[in-house]
Amino acid sequence: MSTTLVGFTDPFCTWSWGAEPVIRRTRAIYGDQIDLEFVMGGLVEDFETFHDGANGISDPVDVAPHWEEAARRHGMPVDANVWYENPPNSSYPASIAYKAAGFQEEALANRYLRRLREAFAAERRQIDQPEVLLELAEDVGLDVEQFETDLHSAQAREAFSQDMKRTRRNRATAFPSFVVENGDDRQLLRGFQSFDSIAQALERVDPSLEQREPPALVDFVDSHSRVATREVAELYELDREGALERLESLEADGQLTSRERGSGHFWKTT
Repeated sequence: MSTTLVGFTDPFCTWSWGAEPVIRRTRAIYGDQIDLEFVMGGLVEDFETFHDGANGISDPVDVAPHWEEAARRHGMPVDANVWYENPPNSSYPASIAYKAAGFQEEALANRYLRRLREAFAAERRQIDQPEVLLELAEDVGLDVEQFETDLHSAQAREAFSQDMKRTRRNRATAFPSFVVENGDDRQLLRGFQSFDSIAQALERVDPSLEQREPPALVDFVDSHSRVATREVAELYELDREGALERLESLEADGQLTSRERGSGHFWKTT
């Protein structure tokens, strides 16, 4: 009986972007002992009519200060200028695109979701536009012709609709939220979570799980297309300065290269 970590999320959600370091650490530490599944919750159908009194958001540009504050707290690279320059219309197209990618392969779809997050949060890409969705699909190795067909299909829209219904059934009212489940044992974790919180929930429903040592840093970076500084700090339990010191040393040795994006840096192997 497998143990599954289910993430209720949205490609536009900055706190879901901020949860990526914890998700990557969880994957690295537990490996194939657990399954990971993402459910699209449907954050905003129309940003022009969206209002969030609790956060003082009555216009898309009001999202920018919220993003900047969130980035200071979660540490992932963010470029909030997207909300000033060309704010999106809806988070639904990117969510439907994720479901369309899943018709080809779940692992590719998860890589695609990560690329959607990067592109919007740190690169100011318009991930509610079909041409951008297709470009990002090519980036991660999806069959673009098949993806384009699936993207505009009733099946992809229905799959997204079922995800939103599942989100409501699980009362996942904040993104990200997580359900940890093993058979009939399940636990809901609402909102942004630390690695320790997720690890405790996983091991509560499956005491047989064993935490593994993290891989060598270069191997960790190499296993992903790119990683953010914060993701290295999370996995190796370092502060930002300690993570940068290790990464910059590897860059000086010619093993890594870096690129500044938004408020931070991404790293990849040479």
